[in-house]
Amino acid sequence: MKLNIQELIAKVDEKNRYYILIGALVLIFLLDYFVVMQPQLVALTKIRPEIKILLQNIQTARDDTQKTGFYQGEIKRLQGVLGKTSRKVLSKDEVSAILERISRLAGETGMKMDQIPPFNEDQEILLEDRKRTYYALPILLEARSGYHNFGKFLNRLEQDDLFLSVTTFSVSAGDDIHDQVLKMNLQAIIFEDKAS
Repeated sequence: MKLNIQELIAKVDEKNRYYILIGALVLIFLLDYFVVMQPQLVALTKIRPEIKILLQNIQTARDDTQKTGFYQGEIKRLQGVLGKTSRKVLSKDEVSAILERISRLAGETGMKMDQIPPFNEDQEILLEDRKRTYYALPILLEARSGYHNFGKFLNRLEQDDLFLSVTTFSVSAGDDIHDQVLKMNLQAIIFEDKAS
C-alpha cells in the first residue's frame, strides 16, 4: 500500500493542516537544534575559555608594545647608573688606593688616624659571574676626633666615589676632652678579574 503525502494532507481538514504544518516546523527546528546545532554549540562552549585567554594575551601584548619606549628609556638610565656604580668599585689590586682615600678624607675633616688595616683574610664573596668575583673587604679604622669632625667624615665618606659603607662604629672618651676614640668597621666592595 502506497501512501501519497498529498492525498494524506488532502484528507485532513483545513484547520488541522495548519497544526500539522506548525508541528512539522517545530520538528524540523528541534532536529536542526539537536542534530546540527548542538555539536557546534558544545564546540563553541569549549573554545570560549581559550578565546578569552587569547584576547587577554593580545591585550597584554598591546600594552607591552606601548611600554617599549618606557622600557628602552629605563635600560639607558640603568646603564648610566651601572656605569657610575662600576667606577666606584675598585679592583683587588687597588686596595692601597682605597686606604689612601679613606686616610685623605680623614685628614681633610680633621680626624687623626691611628691605624687603618684591611682584613684580606676576612673578605667574603658577594657575587661571582663569568668575568669577575666581587668581595666585601672589611677595614678597621681607628682614629681620634671630635663629634663634629666625625660627622663631616661620615658625610664625605658617603659622598665619595668609593663603594664604602660603615658596618659598625664605637665612640669612647679619649685623653683630651675634645677628642674621642673612634673605632669603625668599614666595608669596601672590590672585584677580582678571573683568568680567561
